[in-house]
Amino acid sequence: MASPEKLKKYQKEKFESYKKINNLKINDNEAYIEIKVKDYRSIISDYSLEDNPVLKQEFIDVIERRASIIPLDYPLVLEIHNNNFSSEEKIIIRKLIKNHFTFISINKESELNRLKQKSAYLLLAGITMLIISLLIKKIEIMGIIFEILNILTWVGVWECTSLVLFDEDNIKEEIIKYKHLSKIRVVYNKEKIKN
Repeated sequence: MASPEKLKKYQKEKFESYKKINNLKINDNEAYIEIKVKDYRSIISDYSLEDNPVLKQEFIDVIERRASIIPLDYPLVLEIHNNNFSSEEKIIIRKLIKNHFTFISINKESELNRLKQKSAYLLLAGITMLIISLLIKKIEIMGIIFEILNILTWVGVWECTSLVLFDEDNIKEEIIKYKHLSKIRVVYNKEKIKN
């Protein structure tokens, strides 16, 4: 199972390698993700309604990609370089970023719960098929049915094991990642962008 400790160890090793290659800004034990944007519309999707803005996927991808190498030990700070934002736009951007990553982490937790339910059902179905096949094994006429039940037993047990061993870890890692991103602090730097 993926645990925050295992993920932290893996990220720390990756982070040390990344720090050697890239110039990463760390202040007061916080890791900074710096992004330069031209204006408010470069963050907000063109398909958004005015009263219901949505972040651009490219903007989200950049944050996720840069955050992926930062260990969980470091609180994240997103530093947006632009001095053209109004105070209302700054508030909207902060809220959208937090809501976006919080929403994803909640969805991933729901996905994990569904996966656990599905694996429990598959295991129960496999055990049930095994019991039925053992009960009808004594009857010679039921040979074909016994083989079919035996196959269904192994399919159910195998699928359950596959879900628990492989898919569950990936979803847990994503939950940890998105919860970390949902706590990102957004700051604005007054740096001008050169066109």
